Amino acid sequence: MLDQTGLLLLIKSFKDGQINAEQFYRQLTETITIQLKCSRASLWLYSDTLLSEIVAIDLYDSLQNEHYQGIALHEDDFAPYFAAMRDEGGIDAPVAAEHPATSCFNELYFEPNDIYSLLDVGIVYNGQLVGVFCCEQVGNVMQWNSSQKAFLEQAGKLITFALKPYLQQKFAALF
Repeated sequence: MLDQTGLLLLIKSFKDGQINAEQFYRQLTETITIQLKCSRASLWLYSDTLLSEIVAIDLYDSLQNEHYQGIALHEDDFAPYFAAMRDEGGIDAPVAAEHPATSCFNELYFEPNDIYSLLDVGIVYNGQLVGVFCCEQVGNVMQWNSSQKAFLEQAGKLITFALKPYLQQKFAALF
């Protein structure tokens, strides 16, 4: 399994108030790209309890060394993806353009960004899907190995500790 020490220290720094939320999200996505050796990593949170929209809290493109926030994806535009995340809790798509749950992104997202591979893991809080960690590989296909998958799944579990106050407020009606 990949080293989670950096991730744990980052969460502790955030919980202890040593870094603010924006710094936390930026360092989190950067840490994930380094550990998984992927081109891009992002943290998305669902904006509603119907799970019909996700919004990028931070998307880090390591090739451009750029961070992006606020991108919104809607179920009306990407229904197969949203259904797969709700039903399966994650997507392993080494050839994302051909995967039934992710091929809906080809024209609008994968082709313009040269994305070949995608690994998404749901973030669950109190049994409810509340967000997604997404890793993408640009320029070539990446076969995600079991260590990478386990690291991202563990990151999904750990992030709920850091986001607990936000999640409790956001999804108060569910709990």
